[in-house]
Amino acid sequence: MKKIFLCETIDNDAYILLSKHFDIINNIDEIKDCHGIIARNLKIDKDFIDQCLNLEIIAVHGTGYDSIDVEYLKEKNIHLFNTPHLNSLSVAELIVNMMITLSRHTYQLDRNLRDKKISTIAPIEYIGNEISYKTFGIIGTGDIALKTAKILKNGFHMNIIAYSRSLTNKKADELHITLCKSIDEVFQKSDFINIGVSLNKDTYHLITLEQFKLMKPSAYLINTSRGAIINEEDLYYALTNKLLNGYACDVLENEDLSIKQSLLELDNVFYTPHIGGSTHDCLSRIGHAIFISLVNYFDGKQISNMIC
Repeated sequence: MKKIFLCETIDNDAYILLSKHFDIINNIDEIKDCHGIIARNLKIDKDFIDQCLNLEIIAVHGTGYDSIDVEYLKEKNIHLFNTPHLNSLSVAELIVNMMITLSRHTYQLDRNLRDKKISTIAPIEYIGNEISYKTFGIIGTGDIALKTAKILKNGFHMNIIAYSRSLTNKKADELHITLCKSIDEVFQKSDFINIGVSLNKDTYHLITLEQFKLMKPSAYLINTSRGAIINEEDLYYALTNKLLNGYACDVLENEDLSIKQSLLELDNVFYTPHIGGSTHDCLSRIGHAIFISLVNYFDGKQISNMIC
């Protein structure tokens, strides 16, 4: 029976199916024996790969694989596949949640009420704004961004603008999205901005103080992609100097929560600890997709979404 290394939470029904077909191991000391790995947030670098003497394939529980050394996998002739689009709806719904949470100050209200800093109903200092009929700006038009835009367009009648290197004018018209000529234009015109590009050498610290200076002081920024796409030192400066109204994120550049995170000490920052895809619906879709793909792979059949 093939051995699969799994040390992170997946859908329980999918886990049961996997355990009937594979020997599931979760002890890091046994990775030398594994034939496959299921990775959610696991960092798989050269040193890690070299310990896996029998490794044939890695399954990415989600879309992003920037924490995996793909080039070294190619050298070692080890396969990698991901499960794109299956988490898109869950992340899109979280983005909408973040927009409403920011604009209505609900996270601050809850926190301060529990800390007994609020002693009256309808406190005037927490007056918020509606999101309907405002402008939603997208940097990157992947599946998550487009699902979010559809929800906001149909449900909140928002004006959708975007900067994208891949979206054609024809497709943008079909989706009722106005294309901008630059990232800066999106930052200038938007009331809410969503970061939706993947992390690579070209997008590392893509968003800096230069963009924050262009924002409306009333605007909000949202990032559920990767923390390192934004220069967090510049963002801290921008938030403390009121260049923007607030920031919501599901990601940080360094996601070690045991260390001090200056951004998280600000009142106008709302953070969720990388839970964009953490819904029962999403985990079920991804878990079952990985199960089917691993069974097919070890049966000698072709599988989809192969990276290498």
